[in-house]
Amino acid sequence: RIPPLAALRRPYEAESPAAPRDRWRWGAGAALGASVAGLAVLQAGHWRTGLLFAGAVGIALLLLWLAALGLIRAARRWSPARGSYLWRQGLANLHRPANQTVVVVLALGFGAFLLATLLVVQQNLLREIRLTGGPRRPNLVVFDVQTDQARAVTEVLRRAGVEPSPAVPIVPMRIASVNGAPTSRLLVQGTDGHAGDDDGPSGWALRREYRSTYRDTTVASERLVAGTWWRGDAPATGAVPISLEAGIAAELGVAPGDTITWDVQGVRIASVVANLREVDWARFEPNFFVVFPPGPLDRAPQTLVLLARVEDVAARARLQRQVVEAAPNVSVLDLTQIQESLERLLGKVVLAIRFMALFSLLAGLVVLAGAIAANRFQRVREAVLLKTLGATRRQIAVIVLAEHLALGGLAAIVALGLAGLAGWGLMRFVFETDFALPLGPLLGLGLGVAALTASVGLWNGSEAVRQTPLEALREQG
Repeated sequence: RIPPLAALRRPYEAESPAAPRDRWRWGAGAALGASVAGLAVLQAGHWRTGLLFAGAVGIALLLLWLAALGLIRAARRWSPARGSYLWRQGLANLHRPANQTVVVVLALGFGAFLLATLLVVQQNLLREIRLTGGPRRPNLVVFDVQTDQARAVTEVLRRAGVEPSPAVPIVPMRIASVNGAPTSRLLVQGTDGHAGDDDGPSGWALRREYRSTYRDTTVASERLVAGTWWRGDAPATGAVPISLEAGIAAELGVAPGDTITWDVQGVRIASVVANLREVDWARFEPNFFVVFPPGPLDRAPQTLVLLARVEDVAARARLQRQVVEAAPNVSVLDLTQIQESLERLLGKVVLAIRFMALFSLLAGLVVLAGAIAANRFQRVREAVLLKTLGATRRQIAVIVLAEHLALGGLAAIVALGLAGLAGWGLMRFVFETDFALPLGPLLGLGLGVAALTASVGLWNGSEAVRQTPLEALREQG
């Protein structure tokens, strides 16, 4: 059976061929893509970074375009035969002649993609630096504690009702040699860049002062990636087994089994790399490049660090004053202030990017309004025919609502999927940290995009809903 609006749409299907118009669109799209790539290269300052950014944008637009074509084909081939006529008619509008489905999905979807990507990255970064809300995360760091002051400082904390974490020793040292080669010789033949610029270790990794520690277990912020952990104290004779952070091991060009000699305040300590660790540096915890077993560094010059958590701001200030009065050389750092500063800085960056993303989304809504206005005559004629057949204003509004809910819903679904992939890539390869998908905020954003699209569609289609058949015939005459 022929749907009631098929006869009305047939004259539009017989319009002039669209090939010249399609060729113009492809040419304009290619020129726009080249312009975006050129601007990206100029802004990035490096051709590879700029082209990667432009390529990512192009892939996002391509996937949105394919999704729009898929929606058109699905609406044409798999329309529910037993569903409500109003909803079937609204979905049929997606593949009407001269439809704007592709343009609207591209414009709306790209704006939503930018917003959602920003949301994913922001949530993951804040999760990494967030201190408040975690009942066990410390927000006070007490450092420069001498070994003979540890008991007095601990007592001050306990009298204030605070149970500090076990004291962590910090021992300063420098590298004397790597695999038997003295540091002075390696610096002469090496480079100031990263390992791999030359055959030797990087210069900064050889020159820097290392603040190392000693313990017999790993901690929550690190993971063993190569080698095995030692058991008990270090052996009485021979090279001391040590654990290196994987990044510094790569800079030094060493692996498990290689040897490093350390200069600890004038005392040489020979060591062998026993294992490599991957460290989560984003966590506010004592993390180290080098970890020794208990024993060799017990009598070395060292300071201690203690961590504690105090919820109340005034109590933190009082405790800081009490610790300094008991040990004037000790410093107490309030990490909540650092976190608040980081969040304010991140908030300013997010505000600027969010403005651009909102601008893109609003541009998509303008494109949607323009697409509806361009098809105003066709939509009014269809509304007139439906009213002549007995349709009410409410039924026509449901048809318009179904069409724009489908457009907004598809744009939101594809945008959120792309944002999840983009967020994972940024967190994994750029920020090098763990990734978690914020499902709640993303779902709220998707529903908001779909609702906003439907609202704009109803508002722009209000003329077709409002106008009576007689008014439309007079206007067309």
